[in-house]
Amino acid sequence: MMKERTFVTSFLQRGNLFLKPFVRFIICTLVSVFFISCGSKVASDIPPDLLTSKKTPTVEAFNFETSYTDSGVVRYFLKTPRLLIFSQEKSPYKEFPDGFHLQRYDKNKKIVSELSANYGKNFEIEQKWLATGNVIMVNDKGDTLRSEELIYLIKEDKIYSEKFVNIKKGDQDITGSGGFESDSQMKKWAFKQTKGHIYITDQQ
Repeated sequence: MMKERTFVTSFLQRGNLFLKPFVRFIICTLVSVFFISCGSKVASDIPPDLLTSKKTPTVEAFNFETSYTDSGVVRYFLKTPRLLIFSQEKSPYKEFPDGFHLQRYDKNKKIVSELSANYGKNFEIEQKWLATGNVIMVNDKGDTLRSEELIYLIKEDKIYSEKFVNIKKGDQDITGSGGFESDSQMKKWAFKQTKGHIYITDQQ
């Protein structure tokens, strides 16, 4: 009996030497699975819009300049530090992430208005321009519009904004908190809410 006990004890001691590495392996495996599971959970908790890759433009150009013609007559001249074209979208558009300057001409090649902003988009199908950030528009009479956002609808020959708008027209300095609408040359315009100073010459 003593020999058998000795044998069993010796076997268990040897078994412990074998079990220790095995237990370590099992523990490491479980810890790895735990961290992988946690990593998956964290990834799934991230909002989908942050995981979505940024759209890739079909064309990218720097220090870009171009003219737009209509029936052989130059109507617009565009200048921008950086141009991105997204022609594969359902609604194709051009983006100007570093700003742009747009000049509009009449049939006699005279500049009738100029528009500049820190950022812009041109939607081809809708024929619409979106300008944001330090927007400045000037017509051929020197009337100046300033805002943080302006939308230009080419087909309708219309510009409008729901943001703060300031117009300087000669001695007039008019400010509107929203609801501005005008033709593209600022000949006829209106505000929903306005305030400012208008100087009228007294005629006697």
